[in-house]
Amino acid sequence: MKKCIKISAYILFLFIFCSCAYLSDQNDKTNRNEKQLVAVAELKDTLEKDTIRSKYLKHITWQSTQDVTYDPSYFVLNYPNGDVPANKGVCVDVPIRGLRTIGIDLQKLVHEDIKSHLSAYHLNHADRNIDHRRCVNLIIYFKRQNQTIAVSDKEEDYHPGDIVFWDIARGHVGVVSNKKVPGTNRYYLVHNICCGPQMEDFLFAAPIVCHVPYVKLVSSH
Repeated sequence: MKKCIKISAYILFLFIFCSCAYLSDQNDKTNRNEKQLVAVAELKDTLEKDTIRSKYLKHITWQSTQDVTYDPSYFVLNYPNGDVPANKGVCVDVPIRGLRTIGIDLQKLVHEDIKSHLSAYHLNHADRNIDHRRCVNLIIYFKRQNQTIAVSDKEEDYHPGDIVFWDIARGHVGVVSNKKVPGTNRYYLVHNICCGPQMEDFLFAAPIVCHVPYVKLVSSH
């Protein structure tokens, strides 16, 4: 009788042990599957973000090949997504046009923020035709959206897609390209200072007053 009880207890122990081992194995498989799904989702997200940045930078580079006359004239624009004639533009039109290709319409974003916060921009009224085409307004807008970081004098701190503002005349702006200046850690800038969009080694050509990283810019849109 005692022998039978011992055998039964042993069998019960084996059953419980095997059940626990099976459940543990199933949990491990579930955890592995969940981790794989997360990894796949993260990879997909990274690829999508890289594709978006690539599209943006491709357009920025393309702008530097176009025949555009520097023209600061006042234009009446469509709204939203309004643009001046394709063969005209100033410095701000480089990032404005580039960002529009990835669904970021600075005309609408800046206009709506100015309408709601005139005093922050030191303005008496909003004008959807021109407000987003002024460097001073863009700097205020980006700072209000917490999309800027401290200005650095290190070339490696400026990455493809970043927007850079300089203290030139009433303000100047350009976009960091994805093409490096040979022998350096810095990238060429695409900007329009007089003769249409140009790709030049311009990063430290004048004092930088505002730096808008691409990653902060797109993460909030």
